[in-house]
Amino acid sequence: MEQRKLVTVLFCDLVGSTELAGVLEPETLRSVVLRYFDMARQEIKAHGGTVEKFIGDAVMAVFGVPVVHEDDARRAATAALDMIASLAELNAELETSVGCRLAVRIGVNTGEVVTTTEEGANQNLIAGEVVNVAARLEQHAGAGEILIGPVTRALLGGSAVVEEVGELSLKGKRDPVTAFRLLGIRPDTQHEAESPFVGRERELALLDAAFARPDGQPVTVSGEAGIGKTRLLREWLSAKEDALIGTGRCHPYCDRASLMPLAHALRRILDAAASFGLLTEELVSEPSYGVLRSGLLLDGAPGHSASSTYAAIAAVLARLAAARPVVLVLDDMHWAEPMLIDGITQIANAQRAHRVLLVCSGRPDHARTLPGRAVNLTPLSEVDATRLAAGLVELQSHGQPTLARVIDRAEGNPLYLEQLVAMLDDGADLEQQLPVTVTAVLAARIDALRPDERMFLDAAAVVGREFDVRTVEALAESGAVAALAELTRRGLVEPVSGQTYRFRSGLLREVTYQGISKRRRAQWHEELAPGSAGHHLEQAYLYRQGLGIRDDHTAALRGKAARALTEAARNAMARADLSWSENLGKRAIAYSTKDDPWWTEAAQGLGETWLAVGRTAEGSELLRDVMATAAATGDNLAYAHARLQVDSHSQTGWWFPAADTAREALPEFEAAGDQLGLARGYVRLAQEQQFLGSHRTAEQLLEQALRHAEAANAAPEHAMALGALGISLWHGPIPAADAVRRCRQLLATREHDVAIVTLNYPLANLLALQGLEDEARACLATADRFATGLGFAEAAVLAPLFAAGVEALAGRLPAAQRLLREAVQLCRAAGDPRLVATASRDLARVLLRQGVCPEPELLGPADASGLPPEQAADHLGAHARTEAAKGNAAMALSLAERAVAESLATDSPITRAITQLDLAIACRAAGHRATARNAAVRAVTWFDGKGHSVGARTATEFMDAL
Repeated sequence: MEQRKLVTVLFCDLVGSTELAGVLEPETLRSVVLRYFDMARQEIKAHGGTVEKFIGDAVMAVFGVPVVHEDDARRAATAALDMIASLAELNAELETSVGCRLAVRIGVNTGEVVTTTEEGANQNLIAGEVVNVAARLEQHAGAGEILIGPVTRALLGGSAVVEEVGELSLKGKRDPVTAFRLLGIRPDTQHEAESPFVGRERELALLDAAFARPDGQPVTVSGEAGIGKTRLLREWLSAKEDALIGTGRCHPYCDRASLMPLAHALRRILDAAASFGLLTEELVSEPSYGVLRSGLLLDGAPGHSASSTYAAIAAVLARLAAARPVVLVLDDMHWAEPMLIDGITQIANAQRAHRVLLVCSGRPDHARTLPGRAVNLTPLSEVDATRLAAGLVELQSHGQPTLARVIDRAEGNPLYLEQLVAMLDDGADLEQQLPVTVTAVLAARIDALRPDERMFLDAAAVVGREFDVRTVEALAESGAVAALAELTRRGLVEPVSGQTYRFRSGLLREVTYQGISKRRRAQWHEELAPGSAGHHLEQAYLYRQGLGIRDDHTAALRGKAARALTEAARNAMARADLSWSENLGKRAIAYSTKDDPWWTEAAQGLGETWLAVGRTAEGSELLRDVMATAAATGDNLAYAHARLQVDSHSQTGWWFPAADTAREALPEFEAAGDQLGLARGYVRLAQEQQFLGSHRTAEQLLEQALRHAEAANAAPEHAMALGALGISLWHGPIPAADAVRRCRQLLATREHDVAIVTLNYPLANLLALQGLEDEARACLATADRFATGLGFAEAAVLAPLFAAGVEALAGRLPAAQRLLREAVQLCRAAGDPRLVATASRDLARVLLRQGVCPEPELLGPADASGLPPEQAADHLGAHARTEAAKGNAAMALSLAERAVAESLATDSPITRAITQLDLAIACRAAGHRATARNAAVRAVTWFDGKGHSVGARTATEFMDAL
C-alpha cells in the first residue's frame, strides 16, 4: 500500500574518490570505503533514519519511513553533522593505518514523497522530487559541508545554525532553490533555572490548595523544557517543613526498571520518616513494607506484581500520613513508562481519605498522558524576567544594555537567563561571545573549566544525571574533591544527599556528555559495567563500533552487551514487565547474529515477549528461526521451548497442537530440570483436557503446572496456570461455592497482577451463576483495573467475553450482546478460531433469549464432526435452539439429542445442564411437553449439583411455563 508522506532525505557522497582510487591498492580502497559505509549507516540508524541505498560512493537515507516523526528534519540534520564528526575520528585512524583521509559532502531536503507503508520494504521505498533535490544539493556542497533545502530550514527553525548560500539552479528544477549551509544544531532540551525565584504566584497557590485539601487526584505541573517546573516544585516544597517529601525523576532511556523513579521517591520519603522517628518497628514489620523492601526498594522493579506494589505504597503512605502530610513528586514524567503512569493513578485513587499528595511534572506535548489536574507554566513575563535578572548577584557589575540583551535572549526561560548571566560572571564579553543557543552557552561554560574540573564533570556525565561521587572518582584521574567543590560553587552540580550529587539540569549533562570523545565514552562505559550492566556494555560497544574499531575486544563487548541485555529482558518478562522486556530484547537482538552462540537465547526471549504482547506473526517467525538454529546446533531444550511457544499460538481450527508438542517436550524438560518448561508443558496438557471437557483431569495437571511455575519464579506462567485452573473450577464438577472458596484461596496467596486478572475473570462468572451480581461485578472491575497497562494481548481479547457472561447471567441481555459482538471481533482479529466459535455461540444464545434469530453466518454449519465433546455439545445445542426458533422442530430435536449425547462425554455439569435445557426447548417446539418437562427436570438437577442457581431458576421457570 502506498501513501504520501512528508519525509527528509539525506545524500552523502565521498569527495575525490577517483583520486583516492589512484593511490590505494584495490583491496585497501574497498576496505576503506566499507568502513565509511559502516560509519554512515551507524549514524543514520542512531538517529532513526533508514538507509535507502548505496549508489557508488554515495549513501541515500530517509527519515520518516516507515514511521513519520515530528522531528524528522532535525533527526536528519543531526545525523549529517554526526557523520562529519565521526568521519573526523575515522580519518585519524585511516591516516595512521593507510595514509589517507576521506572527505564527504551532504545534501538534506524535505518534501512530500510516495512511499510504501510496509515495514521492512527495501526496494523502491520512496519516489518524488524531494529525492532529486537532495542529491543536487549534495553535488553543490563543498568538502565537509552540509547543504539543506528551504523546507528543512523552516522545520528546523531556531535550532539550526546556518549560513544562507543563496539561490541555486538545480538540474531538473525550473525554479531556483534557496540553500543553506548547516553549521550546527542546538539541542531543544531545556531545563529549569535556579535562584532567585520570582513570580509563579498563581502556580504556588494552586499547589498550596491541592496540599491543603488532598482528594487523591494528582497534580501535573506542565511546561516546556527549562521553563522552571522543577524550580517551582523545589521552591514550593521548601516551605513544607513538616511534610514527608520524596522526589524521583524519569529518564529518556530504558536501562532501568519501569518503576525506578517511584523507588527513588519512596526511599526519600522513608528517609524523611526515619529522621522524624516515624519508621517504627511496627511499620517495618508490616506486610506492605515487606513487599516494598523485597521488590521496589531493591531494584525499582515491581516485585511480585505492580498492583501489589502500588497497594503496598498506598498503605505505607497512608500510615505515614496519619502522622505528617506526605508529598511524592515525580519529575520529567514525559519519559515515564506506561506502567509508572498507571501506578501513579492507582496510588492516588487509594489516597482519597489521607493527607497524601502526588505531584508529577512533564512537558506539555505529553501532558495528555499524565494523570491529575494541570498546573501549566508559561514563559516569565518581561517584568518577572527583569526581576530575575536583576536579582542575580553576578549581574550587578554589568549595565542596563547588557541586562536588556540577556532578557531578550532568554525569552522568558529561567534556565536560559541563569546560564547567560553565569557566562557574564565567568568574564565573557556578552556582545562578542554570547552564544545564540543555550547549548552553546553551556558548551562554552564547560570548555572554560580547568582540566581536573572538566575531567570530573565528564566522568559524572557518563554515570548519569545523578551520580555517586565515589563512582566518579574511580573514573576521573585526579583532583576529585577540589573539582567537585568548584563545580558546586559554579552551579553546575548540586548535592542530593551524602555522596550523591546531580547535574543542575539534564541539558547540562547532555551537553557535557556530547563533548566527550567517543573513545573515552567507550572506555568509561566499559569501566562502569562490572558483571552484566547491559546499558554501559551496550554503549561501550556502540562507540567502539562507531569509531571503526573492529578488534576482538569490540567483538567481546558486543557479546557481553547482548548477553546482559538478554538476561535483563528475561528477568523483566518473568516479572511481567512487558514493555521493559521488549525494549531490552530488541536491543539484545540488534547486537546479535544467528552465528553468535547467545543468539538463540536472545531471539527466544524476544519472540516470547512478542507473542505475549500480541505481535503473534513476528514472534512466531522469530521462534521458528530459533527452532531452525537449535535443530542445527543440537540445542534440544531451546528447540522444545520455541516449538511449544509457537504451537501454543498456532490457530489451526479445532486441533490443539501445543498438547502434542508438550507431550514430546516434557521428557526433555524433566531431564534438564527446566521448571519453566515443565510449567508450560503441563498448562498446555491441561488446556487440551479442558477443550475435551475433562476438567477434573485438567485441574490435576494444573496443580503440577503451578508448582513448577512457582519454582521457576515466572509470573506469566504462574498466572496462566491459575487462570486455566479458574476456568476448570468454573466449568468443572466442583460445586460453585467450593470453587469460589478455592479461587479466593489462590488469590490470597498470589500477588502477581496477571494472576489477579486471570483468576478474577472466571471467579466473576462463578459468582454470577450463583446470583451474586454485585460481587461478580467487583471481580470484573478488579480484573479490568489490574489488566490496564499490563500489555498482555490475551487479557484484552478475553475481557469482554468474561464480562458478557456476567451480564447474560444477570439478565442484562443488550449489554451482553454488545460485549459479545466486541469479543467476536477481537477474537477474529487475534486469529483464534476456537475463541471466535465460543463467542459466536454465546452471542447466538443471547440473541435467541431476546427473540431474535442469529444471522446464519454467526454459527456456521450444524455439522459438529471433528469437534471435541464439550464444544460439539454447545455447538449442536445452539443450532438446536436456533432451529426451534425458526419452527424446524424435527431438526431442532435431532440436534438437541446429539448435543446431550456429546455432553455425557464431559464432566461439566454446566454443559450437561445446558444441553438438557436445549433439549427441553426443542421438545416443546415439537409438541412433546412431557419429554420437555423431563429434560428440564434433568437440567435443574445438573444446575443444582453445580450450585448454578441462575440456571436452575431458568429451568424451573421453563417447567412452570409448560
